[in-house]
Amino acid sequence: MEEFDMRDFLETIKDMIFIVNREGKLLYTNTALIEKLGYSHEELTEMHILAMTVPDKMDEAEKAFGDMFVGKRESATLSLVRKDGTLLPGKTRVWHGKWNNEPCIFGIVKDLSKEHRIFPSPSLDTPRIHPEGSGMNWREKPGSPKDTSCELRGKDISKPRVLIVDDQLFNLKLLENALKEDYIVMTAANGVEALEQATGKSQPDIILLDVIMPVMNGYEVCIRLREMPETRDIPVILLTALKNEKNEEYALQLGVVDYITKPFSLPIIKGRIKNHVEQKKYRDRQRENSYMDELTQIANRRKFNESVAIEWNRARRNGSYLSVLMIDADLFKKYNDFYGHLEGDNCLYKIAQTLKLNLKRSSDLVARWGGEEFACILTDTDRIGAILVGERLRKAIVNLNIPSQVSDVDRVVTVSVGAATMLPSDDNSLEELLQKADLALYKAKKSGRNRVCSA
Repeated sequence: MEEFDMRDFLETIKDMIFIVNREGKLLYTNTALIEKLGYSHEELTEMHILAMTVPDKMDEAEKAFGDMFVGKRESATLSLVRKDGTLLPGKTRVWHGKWNNEPCIFGIVKDLSKEHRIFPSPSLDTPRIHPEGSGMNWREKPGSPKDTSCELRGKDISKPRVLIVDDQLFNLKLLENALKEDYIVMTAANGVEALEQATGKSQPDIILLDVIMPVMNGYEVCIRLREMPETRDIPVILLTALKNEKNEEYALQLGVVDYITKPFSLPIIKGRIKNHVEQKKYRDRQRENSYMDELTQIANRRKFNESVAIEWNRARRNGSYLSVLMIDADLFKKYNDFYGHLEGDNCLYKIAQTLKLNLKRSSDLVARWGGEEFACILTDTDRIGAILVGERLRKAIVNLNIPSQVSDVDRVVTVSVGAATMLPSDDNSLEELLQKADLALYKAKKSGRNRVCSA
């Protein structure tokens, strides 16, 4: 990237940016930093980096920046001194690079002025990686304010999600800045974080993945993604400095949809992302059509089988409960014979849509299991919760008031519900959970129908 282009990019970043050489001389500061500190551009470029730090913290600051240059640390918290003598609390993260062919470090400073009113003034201290966020969400101490610059708050959820995975902060910022207008941008600093986000509730529609990373390289991430049912269909674009044909061939064998070498062109990357996202949307529509039960217009058994397997694996990783409800329309054969198949079909449609309407969470799913039977997946739901949901669904069907002159249970159409709950582990299986739900349904029918029983 040419120097002119680099400067243009750095000026688009709202955070404060500085570039400093090994001697500590400031080589560049962006407009945001100039405005925050009150110095002129000329004054700053003549300063040493330590001149911006608190005098009684000078020794700590010198050691911190020294450690940054040799790669012993990537970030620090500090207060910068404004021209008027007041302090600006901030946290800095750095990455290595070159400026006019001179080795240097690039620093991004987050302004903590607002948080400073509530939290103590930060001191130079080694930060810890936030265990729940992306690589961009780093913090100093438990209880300190979390950096939410790359989270999904206030974003348009209708936009496609792009997960950028790179251990270089500069690359993350560059790509995030280029894509944030058209996409919800998610970031991860290594392969482990990438897998956590890819298997989360808000899955990305496409992944931009670096190859050379610590902890877990991009090839291993691809292998893991393809092994899991919930992630195997997410398109992956590799962004890498590896230009060898064998590397590209290996990546394509792993199932990546594109292979782009660095340095890359942003317009080309944006164009390729758009094409792959559109292709995924088309495939998703085709898949959803194949997952729909034609009569009831809810998910079919194929969709249920795939979804329950995904949720079982997710619950096992997260250590959370998973519940399943089996639901049967009571004495439906007698209803069908008496009222006719057209009225029977209409009855099943009403039951299905009512069940769907009364599942309150988007993560839950109701599907037609077969004939007059339905099945529900309830994520993060314990035994009591499953029984309560089952009872709500049972009442909702009674409240439809569909007349039935042939029912031995009530004067309206009713359903029986079997509930089963497990904490997935090595000691149980999904098949056992489904068998338990089926046994609970049998128990409900044998004990009088129009009720909820659990196994």
